[in-house]
Amino acid sequence: MLPSDAPQYRLTESDAGPSTLSRKQIVNLVLASLGSVLEWYEFIVFGFFTLVIARQFFPPEMPEALRVVQTLVIFSIGSLLRPISGAIVGYLGDRFGRKKLFLVTVLGMAIATLAIGLLPTYAQVGVAAPVLLLVLRIVQGMAIAGEFAGAAVFVAEHVPRKRVGAAIGPMMAGTYSGYFLGSIVGALIVNHLDQASVDAWGWRVAFIAGGVFGLLAAYLRRWLDETPLFKEISSGTVRSTRAPLSSLLRDYWRRVLIVAGAGSFLGSTVITIYFYTPALLQSRYHVSASVMSNAIPPALLLLAAMCVVWGRVSDRIGPGLVLSIGAIGLVGTTTYFYLHIETIAQQQSQLVFWFLGFTVWIGTVVAVPIIGTSIFPTEVRFSGFGLSYNIGSVLANLTPAALGWVVLRFGDLSVAYYAGGIGIFGILIGVCATTVLSARSLVKCDGHFRK
Repeated sequence: MLPSDAPQYRLTESDAGPSTLSRKQIVNLVLASLGSVLEWYEFIVFGFFTLVIARQFFPPEMPEALRVVQTLVIFSIGSLLRPISGAIVGYLGDRFGRKKLFLVTVLGMAIATLAIGLLPTYAQVGVAAPVLLLVLRIVQGMAIAGEFAGAAVFVAEHVPRKRVGAAIGPMMAGTYSGYFLGSIVGALIVNHLDQASVDAWGWRVAFIAGGVFGLLAAYLRRWLDETPLFKEISSGTVRSTRAPLSSLLRDYWRRVLIVAGAGSFLGSTVITIYFYTPALLQSRYHVSASVMSNAIPPALLLLAAMCVVWGRVSDRIGPGLVLSIGAIGLVGTTTYFYLHIETIAQQQSQLVFWFLGFTVWIGTVVAVPIIGTSIFPTEVRFSGFGLSYNIGSVLANLTPAALGWVVLRFGDLSVAYYAGGIGIFGILIGVCATTVLSARSLVKCDGHFRK
C-alpha cells in the first residue's frame, strides 16, 4: 500500500468512451508497434545465428561451447544499461510526449542493427570484432529501452480502460511478428545457402534487412498522433508532476518491483524457449538447423494469435490471473520437456508440437504490458513502465549466459529446474499484480482508476 500522502489523480478519459477504435487510432497503433517488431526481429535473428556469430567473432581454436557462452554473454551485457535508458526515455516521454521519443529510439535501433550486419570478423580485425559487437549491442539496448514500454503506453492511452487488453493483444501480436519475420528470414537463409555461405555472408543479410526496416519505420512514424491523455497533461487539464521519476520512486516503488518482476518473467520465458532451447538442441543433441527453422515459425505465428486471445481474456478476468495461469502451464510443460530432452530430441519431427504447446502458455505474457500500463497513473506511466520493464529485461537477458553456465556446470537436466523456477516466479508475480490491480486497492492508493 502506498503512503497516505501519495498524490491523488483524477479519473482520466481512458476509463470511458467507445468500445471500438477509429481508423486513425488503428493507424496510430500499427505505427507504434513498428519499433517493437524490429526489437524482437533482431532478438530472434541473433539467437538464430548464435553459433555462426560465435564462429565469426571469436578465435577458431577456442572450444565451441566456450565461444557460444561468450557470444551469449555479449548478448546479455548489451542490455545492462536498459534500466537507466528506460528511465531517461520514460522521463522524457512523460515530459515532452510519447511521439517524439519514438522517432529517436527506432532510429537508434535501426542504425545499430544495420551496423552489426556490416561488422568485420575476428579473422579480419582480431579482438576488436567482439568489442565492436558488444558496443553495438549496448547501443541497441539503450535504444530498445523505451520501445516496448512506449508502444504499450501509447496503445493503452488511446483506448478505454476496459478495452486495454483487447488493444494490447494485437499490439503484442504485431510485436511478436518480429519474431516470426526473423525466424522466416533465418529459415530462408539456412535452407537456401550452404553452411560456408551462411558463415561468410548469409547471416549479415538478416541484420542488414532489419536495419533497413528500422529506417523505414522511423520514416513512417512521422505520422503518429500524440495520445489524448498526454494532450490533457500538456494543456493543463490534468495536473502533471515536474519530476516523474522522483515521484515514481517515492510513491510507487512497490509497483516498480511488481512490473520489473513481470518483465523479467516475460523475457526469461521467451529467451529460454525461443532463444536458448533451439541453440541447446543444435549444439548438444545434434538437431539440424533446418529442423529448428521449421519448428519455430509456426510456434511464433501461434504466439501472435494467443496474445490476442489472452488479451481479451485479461479484460474479463484480469491480467494478474492470466499471467498466473500461463505460468502454471509452463511449469508443467517445460519441466517435463527438459527432464526428457534427450529422448525428445531423438524424435525431431515432434519438436514442432512441443513448441506449439509451449506457445499456448507463453501467450499469457501479454498480461505484462497490460499490468505495466494499468498500474501507474498517466503522469508517471511512461517513466514507471519504462524503468520497471527494463530492470526486468536486464535480469531476463542474463538468462542465456546463466543457462550456458548452469549446463556447463551441472548438466542439461539442470535446465528443467531453472525453467520450473521461472514458472513459479511467474505465479507469484501474477498473484501480486492481481492484489495491487484490484479496484479497491487502486482507488484507495491513487484515485486514478474506478471500480
